[in-house]
Amino acid sequence: MINIAICDDDNHTCSELERIILDYEQSNIIQLNIEVFYSGESLINFIKEDHRFDLIFLDIELGSTTGIIVGNKIRKEFDDHISKIIFITSKGGYEQELFDIQPFNFLKKPIQKEKVKKCINLAIHLLEIYNQIFEYKKGYDIIRISIKNILYFESKRKKIKIVTDKGEDQFYGTLENIKERLPRIFVKPHGSFLINFEKVERVTKEFAFIVGGIKIPISQRNLKKIREMIIDFEREKNVGL
Repeated sequence: MINIAICDDDNHTCSELERIILDYEQSNIIQLNIEVFYSGESLINFIKEDHRFDLIFLDIELGSTTGIIVGNKIRKEFDDHISKIIFITSKGGYEQELFDIQPFNFLKKPIQKEKVKKCINLAIHLLEIYNQIFEYKKGYDIIRISIKNILYFESKRKKIKIVTDKGEDQFYGTLENIKERLPRIFVKPHGSFLINFEKVERVTKEFAFIVGGIKIPISQRNLKKIREMIIDFEREKNVGL
């Protein structure tokens, strides 16, 4: 079940998006749960009741508030960095202002059916990756962790420190062997680190900043690879523009 929210103060846009998503559901034999909200406040109140969405279509120019305010609440107040937010707008120029909210994509009005379907396809693909499990051995125990919860790995001599959004642990291993068992969203910014690129909020010439204010060093040798990955992710997200 994929949970999708549509939030726009324009009834026509909401109806059009809902129709496209329902058409996608029938064509792909997949179960989608759609909730429609006509104001940012109603979406926020719904999330406050412990509801979560996998994908959110969010209008930037809402009536009594803005999609920027709503997006910031989702990321910061509710500490939700997993939901994919697609911003809807009738004009451009918001990209830099929305950077900290980690937008998944942008839709321009009038809504393009094929662009919406490509966004859903990519979101489902990433969700499938995030539903995978990483396993490691500690003594006689096998520990299983959802990949979506992993922030980064750090090599410390013969041991590996794994840091998740719930805490940290250590086990014996090498980053090379771990990387072979993980999807391509895990990248090496430095010889001692392996980070979950989906958890990166900002990249500079020297550091990758991960959710929670964690600062990971980037070597000059790996900076080019990080930048290429950013471009690849943007290219994937913007297929069909």
